[in-house]
Amino acid sequence: MHPVGFALALSTLFVIYTLRKKSLTRDGAAGAFVLGMTTFSASYWLFTLVLLSFFLSSSKLTKFKAERKRLLEDGYDQASERNLMQVVCNGLGGAIAVSLFHTLDATSCYTSQQHATVLIWAYIGHYAACCGDTWASELGILNKSWPILITKLKKVPPGTNGGVSPLGLAASLGGGLLIGLVGALSMALDRRCGTWDWSLVLVGAAAGLGGSLIDSVLGATVQQTLYSKDKKRVVEHKDASAEHVSGWNVLDNHQVNLVTSLLTAALCGAAAVYLG
Repeated sequence: MHPVGFALALSTLFVIYTLRKKSLTRDGAAGAFVLGMTTFSASYWLFTLVLLSFFLSSSKLTKFKAERKRLLEDGYDQASERNLMQVVCNGLGGAIAVSLFHTLDATSCYTSQQHATVLIWAYIGHYAACCGDTWASELGILNKSWPILITKLKKVPPGTNGGVSPLGLAASLGGGLLIGLVGALSMALDRRCGTWDWSLVLVGAAAGLGGSLIDSVLGATVQQTLYSKDKKRVVEHKDASAEHVSGWNVLDNHQVNLVTSLLTAALCGAAAVYLG
C-alpha cells in the first residue's frame, strides 16, 4: 500500500477509535488526524509505533482508578478527553521531527546519516518526555503519601504542579522506557537496520525521567497551584477558600507540557550531535 494511503486509512481508524473511547474531543480528533497523516506516512515504522504506544498507554492510564482521581482532581472528567490544544502541545515536537525526516534519504539505516540520527533521537526524546510526564501525572497522584515540591522539598497536596513522589518518578522512567524499547524493537525488525539499538532505550529512559523533572521544575515555578480547603483538593480556579500553594501564574499546564517536550527533544537531538 502507498504510504499516503496507509496513513489515511490508519489515521481514520485512529480518529474513530479515539472518539468512541472518548479519549479525544472532536477538535482534538481533528488535530490527531493531521498528526497521524504526518506520522503514519513516514518511511520508518518507528514513528508510527512510538506515537501509538504513547497515545494508547496514556489513554489507558488516564482512565485507571477514575473514581479515586475524581476525588483528587478538579475537572477530571473534562481533562480525561484531550482537546486540540493538548494534541498540539503533546505532538508538535514529534510532528516537526518526522516532517524533517521526510526530506531525508531513508533507503539505508538511519545510523548512517547524522541528520537522521539527530531527528530519531529528538523524536524519541519528545514522546518519551510526553509519555513519562503523563504516566507520572496519572499514577503519581495515586501515591499513598503526599508528594514533595521539587523546589522546596516540602510536602504538598496531591496534584500540585511540581510535586514529585517515588511512584511518579518510577512511572516517568517506565513511560520513557516504553518509548525507547518500542523504538529499538522497530529498528531491530527493520531490514535497513536489523540490529537492536540500545542507545534508543537509554535515550527514552533518560528523556522520560529527565523530561518529567523539567516539567516539575517548571510547574513549581512558573505554573500556579491553588488548593481549596472546602473541596480538599487542588483546583484550577480561585474560590473563596482557595490558597496559594506554589508557583507564579505565568504558564498553564498545556504550555508547560509544550516547553518541556520541545526542550527535551532539543536536548536529545543535541546529545546525538555531541555523541556522534
